[in-house]
Amino acid sequence: MQIKSKIDISVVIVSYNVKDLVLICLETLYKFLPNDILIECVLVDNCSVDNTINSVQEKFPKVITIVNDFNAGFPAANNQAFKIVTGEYILMLNPDTEFTDDSLKKLLLKIKTDPSVSLIAPMLLNSDHSRQLSVWRFPSIWSIFCETHYLNFLLGFKNYKDKDLTIPFEAQCFSGAAILFNREVFHKIGFLDETMFWIEDTEFCYRAYHAGLKLMYFPDAKIIHHVGQSAKKNYNISISNQIFNKMKFFKKHHSILSWSIVWILSFYHVVIKLLIFGLLSPFNKIYFKKAKAYFYTLPLVFNPPKGMK
Repeated sequence: MQIKSKIDISVVIVSYNVKDLVLICLETLYKFLPNDILIECVLVDNCSVDNTINSVQEKFPKVITIVNDFNAGFPAANNQAFKIVTGEYILMLNPDTEFTDDSLKKLLLKIKTDPSVSLIAPMLLNSDHSRQLSVWRFPSIWSIFCETHYLNFLLGFKNYKDKDLTIPFEAQCFSGAAILFNREVFHKIGFLDETMFWIEDTEFCYRAYHAGLKLMYFPDAKIIHHVGQSAKKNYNISISNQIFNKMKFFKKHHSILSWSIVWILSFYHVVIKLLIFGLLSPFNKIYFKKAKAYFYTLPLVFNPPKGMK
């Protein structure tokens, strides 16, 4: 009998001080992994101080670990692993995800039986198993305006409210919490843009879409995503990067006029939130932390860093 040795899927996970979630992610990944799928798993740790690496190496010795001595950010850390993995397909997976069934097999079967599909993503579920917003159309000036003014209820078209989200369809972009793709994608569009952070998944999908690749949202596969656990640990990083990386996205892919409008909206957004959370900060420490984060973000609107700040 011939022993199977070719790696089907390389699973890439980036962690930062979320040890307990990483362990759950790996435990459920292996628990529901079918015997006929051969994977390699690479964990890139961005200088965690919660004993993540020792815990993973003890419980999952087959996991390949890369340990950074600083927080390199999500896109750069993923790229470290992308450059060494050997699988025919690659699963970019967040550490705060959890498998409850053989969804990985469902994703692999679909992408292998439909050669037109280059990237595929599951339906993401919240911790309470409700459906999570995880597939959307590309950002626009209108969507940024609505997000700035708490008008998200007007973003139905951007969030595919015109689609039946229980049925697979070709999408523009989806959350980077779980994306399976053919490694040939790298040869066509390159790796994640390391100058982006918090929008690197959208930017990656944008390049893939405009290169003529097919991206499929596949809700037959479902994965839990305990969203935003790392972000809660550092509002400076999460808030600032969400804002100025949208500016960088528009500067890279749109006209100077569009970028200028986004810059104005971003500056207005930061000032308004700074005032609101500043006034509320005496009443709740979360508001105080957010006010500090917007104060931290204000100068970065004028001079966005090249990578994560």
